[in-house]
Amino acid sequence: MATSSRFSSIVQLTDLDDFINPSQECIKPAKTANVKQVTSAGSAKIQIGDDGTYTQINKEGQPEKLEKAQITLNDCLACSGCITSAESVLIGQQNHTEFLKLCKEIQLSSESRMYDKIVVGLSSQPILSFANKFQVSPIEARAKLSALFRQLGAAKVFDVESFADMCLVECGHDFVQRFREKSTNATSVPVLASACPGWICYAEKTHGSWILPHISEVKSPQQIAATFIKDLLPNELQTDASRLAVVMIMPCFDKKLEASRSDFLREDQQTKDVDFVITPVEIEQILEELDVEFTDLDSSHVDHLSKAEIPTWNIPSGSGSGGYAEHVLRFAAKELYDVTLEHITFQPVKNSDIREAFLEMDGQQVLSVAICNGFRNIQNLVQKMKRKKRTYDYVEVMACPSGCLNGGAQLRLESNETKILLSNLEILHTKIEKHDIDETKADDLCHAWLGKSSIEERLKRLRTNYHAVQKSTNALTVKW
Repeated sequence: MATSSRFSSIVQLTDLDDFINPSQECIKPAKTANVKQVTSAGSAKIQIGDDGTYTQINKEGQPEKLEKAQITLNDCLACSGCITSAESVLIGQQNHTEFLKLCKEIQLSSESRMYDKIVVGLSSQPILSFANKFQVSPIEARAKLSALFRQLGAAKVFDVESFADMCLVECGHDFVQRFREKSTNATSVPVLASACPGWICYAEKTHGSWILPHISEVKSPQQIAATFIKDLLPNELQTDASRLAVVMIMPCFDKKLEASRSDFLREDQQTKDVDFVITPVEIEQILEELDVEFTDLDSSHVDHLSKAEIPTWNIPSGSGSGGYAEHVLRFAAKELYDVTLEHITFQPVKNSDIREAFLEMDGQQVLSVAICNGFRNIQNLVQKMKRKKRTYDYVEVMACPSGCLNGGAQLRLESNETKILLSNLEILHTKIEKHDIDETKADDLCHAWLGKSSIEERLKRLRTNYHAVQKSTNALTVKW
């Protein structure tokens, strides 16, 4: 796996025996519309040219050049074979070069452009990464990133955390419903968070149908935000959803995998909810190509979802990965036992990447949640579940050690050890104003979005499905 790819270790380690170098070509069978049927009356002869092109010699002896099969990222996600490096190669459709090309086409009003407008979503972890590297406050880093993307042509710049409340409220309802069903449904609990695409990729391809019933179907804030934006903003921006490019700024390359899932394709328009995922290391490359220093960038505001919003920036309380476990424990304690939890402390178990918190009543433990980060801890969690050993009611699962603050595409400082870097990011994270989840506000936003839609329509917008991937056997996956 190339070090420049920076996928999470859980993706890189899933199937090491299927590694493909970028110079090799995928041999996944593919149907093509132009293939001619060969009858018993004759056979086709295929020649391979020095330049790698394929030519078919028909029965009249005439050469016909054949097109190579195009293998997309979706093909790779639907294949249990070459996951590691093939995704790294094919992820190029979302890279910073293509993004800059898009920005230039929009600014020049190119007639051949695919999109008319750009909307950008900023997540907190990349903001903290820039704040740490360039020794500015998180608020200042946020303002400079907003200015950069407006300079590149973005019509709107939002905080992804603006949509996190909807995500967390839905996670709370999902967990409470499953917890109440646990006496009749053995797979109701534990519930495993689904916001980390590296973890989801591993679960689908390694454990499949056995573990999927335990995984929450609530979309991540990235995907909820994108669905919201493409549903509501085209009219305001005077364009069509298919011509509105949604760009998410995320801390790891794994989020590109999430954006590429066919589940998030708008079939009526054949467009994705998220068109580009750009990471901090790619933003640095953008700045280098523009010959601009981050500290020299201007400052700009971040847009708000409604004019009535107070222009402040705050994020959900809890971990640097989004606070899923803390919110679910607080929400379930109130819903199930009418207990209001003012302060929640997570205690480490063996290492700091597996932490737990409980609700006790009358000396008995009635609710248990955990934060589980990193491949080793995830493996241990899954093995305990398989052996039916006691686990937790809800687990916030993230592929990267130390969670999203340590995403694979966050900025690294040569002078800093990983522990020092993470400590600095955690300190910066504590400096951002936190808020408890306001369910009423989240419901109001959802109502403004969906109106008086049915429960089914709400679930369609806020939830998704995951799929077991059958193991395939080919020359690349055979262990010799």
